Amino acid sequence: MQLQYFLFSYTLISIATISFATEYRYPVACLNNGATIFYIHQHAPMNIELFAWNIHTNTIEPILWSLFNPAGLQLLPNDSGFSFIDNGRLRIKSFQKRSPKTVDFDEPIFNINGLHWIDNDSCYCSGQQGDNFELLLLHNDGTMEYLFKKNKKDCMYPQKVMNTLFYIERSMIDNIFNYCIMQCNYMVNNCSSQLVINFYDKPIIFLHMLSQEEGFVLEYEQNIESSATTTQFLYHHIIKQSDHWEKELLFSFYIPINLLLPGEQRIYESLLPLLPQVVENKVYFVNCVQNQNNNLEPYYYDLISKTIKTIIVPKKDGHYFVPMICGDTFYCGGTICPGQQEPFISFLT
Repeated sequence: MQLQYFLFSYTLISIATISFATEYRYPVACLNNGATIFYIHQHAPMNIELFAWNIHTNTIEPILWSLFNPAGLQLLPNDSGFSFIDNGRLRIKSFQKRSPKTVDFDEPIFNINGLHWIDNDSCYCSGQQGDNFELLLLHNDGTMEYLFKKNKKDCMYPQKVMNTLFYIERSMIDNIFNYCIMQCNYMVNNCSSQLVINFYDKPIIFLHMLSQEEGFVLEYEQNIESSATTTQFLYHHIIKQSDHWEKELLFSFYIPINLLLPGEQRIYESLLPLLPQVVENKVYFVNCVQNQNNNLEPYYYDLISKTIKTIIVPKKDGHYFVPMICGDTFYCGGTICPGQQEPFISFLT
């Protein structure tokens, strides 16, 4: 069974309306040092809404009309609004305006991933044009520029650090996909790329660079047995030592397949709320193999001691998603359970 498409797609097709879909709620961004938390409430696999929770007044208000499905939310650099992907289109919502602006580009772009804002007018990302993914610079007036592309190769999940652009390259060699982490100069026309780490036939996604010498990347199972109920992910640390790069497997974790594939429990944003989060010297993640019901529970990996520790949270009949830090407090979303009062479980750093 192929899982790759579902790991980063926001445009899955719902075959039928699910009457008893599992509901989820999880934070996606925060403002004012954690005083306001934006969160997704998923009512059904194709129905999500965005809300803002003021933790001081304990008031909640909708931020978007319910007709939008806001995936991949990113705050603008000056915190004046945010962007999101809705049905494959980039939209920008100012906090001062009622409706979001739809950005229509002068050339068609599909399957946007790895979007990051450079300033309030421009962002970089990977997008598909034709058969391959390319690295693009998008402007909010609908114009675009090419940052980097390779013939018959996919360039995905870009990470800009200073004047260097890191990305994942996927190519076909002897009818087998091969994956590398590459780097090139940012905004230098006709520049060549350099190999950072070769993962060969091991599929990787969601590159995250902390600096020009350190980053993390997620490996996943490309083929899964049809009878499997979970799928394994591996989290790698890449670091530059002198003049060469090394990679180290930090830990692995398992996610229930029914959260990623079509069905009443699927997460609309797929893997996004389940991605490991690096905060200082810890990597926060979730895993489902420590209980009989395959419920996701939160953990962290200590980069100093190289040990995994359990995060103590109340037991519930449902999933916890990866905690997000807002101010000095972590907020942990997941399955909405009966009798749950506040939007999230919280704990201090």
